[in-house]
Amino acid sequence: MQPVNPQNTTAEDTARFGRKLRQWRRMAEIKQQRLADILGVTQATVSRWEKGMQQPAPLQYQLLHDMMTRNRNIRLDHAVKRLVVQSRQRVHLIEDRSHRLLCSSHPRQHEWQRADHDLLGQSLWRFATPEIAAAEKSLHHMGWHDDMADHVLFANSARDGAPMRIIDRYILWERFFLADGRAVRLTTGFDDRPQQY
Repeated sequence: MQPVNPQNTTAEDTARFGRKLRQWRRMAEIKQQRLADILGVTQATVSRWEKGMQQPAPLQYQLLHDMMTRNRNIRLDHAVKRLVVQSRQRVHLIEDRSHRLLCSSHPRQHEWQRADHDLLGQSLWRFATPEIAAAEKSLHHMGWHDDMADHVLFANSARDGAPMRIIDRYILWERFFLADGRAVRLTTGFDDRPQQY
């Protein structure tokens, strides 16, 4: 798959891409709606792509290309989740763009003063401190979403009350990809600045 050029794409190219996309999505066991959520489009749009009725915009095409060419290792995804859940550190894993919680450690849940089952699949963005919001804003300039940076460490002011307790004095974000192509962010909290960063 080469990056799409709308001026040079034929109906046959569009149909061929749709067949490859459908085959990859089924092999990866990703539902159309889930893929649509990841790419910021509707399920109907994904369906039209797969039927060869419409081609993705260049940005969506590049994201699909990245997802379709990565090696799938679902076992590794399960290992990451297990390591996060069993960690003795304050750590949680979110989807990179949506900030939806995928899993968290018991020390993180203790910090939050709540079990994570009510938060799983929910965006944690509404709980961001001003420092978290500023760090998020800086990611674009760092090339975070263009794979030019894969980690960032920043100081944070603790908050002991609503809307959620956050005690991390330093926060480390590390970005990587799951087997289904989703970019995720491992968030680790520290009381003191870690020496290796």
